[in-house]
Amino acid sequence: MDEAVLLRNKPKLAEARHNAKALLKTCGVSQPPVMLNEVVKQLKTEFILTVRGTKDHFPPEIFAITYTDESGTIIGYNENASVTRQRFSVAHEIGHLKMGHTHGQSSIDLDSSDNDEMEANAFAVELLMPQAVLAKDIKNGIKNPEELARRYQVSPEAMWWRLSKTGLINKL
Repeated sequence: MDEAVLLRNKPKLAEARHNAKALLKTCGVSQPPVMLNEVVKQLKTEFILTVRGTKDHFPPEIFAITYTDESGTIIGYNENASVTRQRFSVAHEIGHLKMGHTHGQSSIDLDSSDNDEMEANAFAVELLMPQAVLAKDIKNGIKNPEELARRYQVSPEAMWWRLSKTGLINKL
């Protein structure tokens, strides 16, 4: 198979993480929890963007959607989901936006093998649980994953996943 085709089929995870770090830096975020309203405020300098929740228009299995037309972009999220799920879903959709993805319905499965989904997940994880900040918190004595999850306002499952994938679990 052509090497160019193989390279194009790889997810741009480093770029996704870089984009999240750059956005955090632009927003002046250096400690958790990341306030998504501040992130959205910054994004409004780059995009015509509205983010809003609703309890009435989502089936239970859909957590967020992004819709773009000539008037701008709307990220809608399911208010029936837990707050931690809402935060991750919005961060995931922001990842799609920052990575330039155009798609219909997407999945927020952390183990997804779809490139766009992997990139949006990598972006969301770095945005909500920046590895450098997380490592510093652990070094400073926060060793309980549930406490870290509360501090970062993410689910315990997402925190365990992050700690495992970064190797920080070995520092607990």
